[in-house]
Order: sequence, then C-alpha cells, then structure tokens
Amino acid sequence: MKARIILFSDTHEPASLESWRALFDKRALGLVNSRLIRKNRYDRDLLPRAVDLILKDPPDLVLFTGDAVSCGQPGEFVRALEMFRPLISSGIPLVCIPGNHDAYVNDAVCRKALEDFTLAVSRGKHPLDSYPFAVDFPLFRVLAIDCARPVDPVMSCGLMMSKTRRFLQEEAARKDRRPLICAGHFPILLHRGMLNFRRRLFGASEAAELLRSGKIDLSLCGHVHRPEAQLDDRGRGEIIAGSLTKYGTLAEITYDSGADKFSLRRISLRG
Repeated sequence: MKARIILFSDTHEPASLESWRALFDKRALGLVNSRLIRKNRYDRDLLPRAVDLILKDPPDLVLFTGDAVSCGQPGEFVRALEMFRPLISSGIPLVCIPGNHDAYVNDAVCRKALEDFTLAVSRGKHPLDSYPFAVDFPLFRVLAIDCARPVDPVMSCGLMMSKTRRFLQEEAARKDRRPLICAGHFPILLHRGMLNFRRRLFGASEAAELLRSGKIDLSLCGHVHRPEAQLDDRGRGEIIAGSLTKYGTLAEITYDSGADKFSLRRISLRG
C-alpha cells in the first residue's frame, strides 16, 4: 500500500500597516522586509495555483508548516485564510503548523488572529493550546508540534518546550510499527553552525537524536526558504518544503509500506 503527503510552507501573505503600535515593535522591520525586500521575489499567485493542483489530485494528507503571514496581523490572516478556504472545504486531511512569522509579536490582537486562523484551517479541531498532538493515518502517524514564539527583532528562532520534548519521547516509545512523522515549522536536523544561530530551533537536541536513531522516522518542516532534504536510502531524515511563494515548488512525499520506504518528489508550479 502507498500513501501520499503534499507538504508546503512559508507562503508569507504580504504585510500591511494595521495599527500605529506596529511602528514601535518588531512589525516595523517586518513591514520593511515584506514590502521592500520580498515584494519582487515572492509570488503570491503561486498559492492558488498550488491549491488547484492539490484539489485535482487529492493526497492522503496536506501538511502546511507555517508562516502563512509576514507580521502576524489580523488583516494578513484574513487574506491568507481566503487562499486556504478551497482546501478547508475539500475535506482532504489538513494539518497546519504555526510559524515564527505567524507568532510574530506579543500582541493580544495578533495572538487572537493566529488562534482564529489555526482553528479555521484545522476545521475547528485543533486550537493553539492543543499542540502538540498526534493524528493517525492507516500507514503512518503524524506528530504536530508548535515551537513558534515571539522573539526579539533580530531573531527568527524557535523553542521546543519541555512539554513537546516529553510528547516526542513518549510517542517514540510507543509500540506501533507505523512510521512516525514529526510535523513542525523549524528544521530539527539542519543547523549550519553559528551562521544559522538566529534561525535555529533551541531545545531540539533530544528530538534530533530521536530522528538520527530512527525512533522518529521523518521530520517535515519549513522555515528555511530554499527547499532541502537530508535523507537516508530509506527516505528517513528531514525534508524542508522551502518557501512556496519564492521557489514555486510543492514537496510530494510517498510512503510505500511494502518497501517500508519514503520517496520525495518536488513539483514545480512554474513549469
């Protein structure tokens, strides 16, 4: 038997100035980044194209690993949600992971917008306080984790809390022969020394060891905008979706239970 997962990430709905308070916190830098630096490098029209492709050939699971927006503001989430509505209405299993740009600032209005978006995309099943959680499929089990927290303006890092570390350890200790897939925003294995210090996932050393030892089979994530993968000959390891709106690709992961092997195919939306 085979099962397919479509993974995409980092769509980054462009930022908008929605409150004067945004001029005095991290959103000021985010606005500059979104409107000046990313404006001509990211193509917002690629998301509807990706959704149409998914709907034409529905997979067993669609996994979105975060950064739906740029500065975590309500208007951004409203616009992003409209892009996701055809997927939500389709009935295809859909798991959504918050990213660091979704949890951009420590602002009550922005936090409420993220909560509303997450609940809507999960069809009312998974509010923010339900992370981490597991979702069962016939051929594999998905572990959804949220490591996104507001951080200071120069950092884009994540933090794996003790609750999440315990959850992964307990799941890895389960006597279940199905592969375990960890779904998060931040890469667990890919740390390029001090150059990636400000973007890394802190507190993830135990999770990295679970991946390296094979107790967790696969990490699916985003955050890094260039699509990358670190896999062994059985397809175990880590797959980074990359930014959909920058690189224009979806990651299609197929699990063949007979061969007990994962395979990765990148689908271009620009071809």
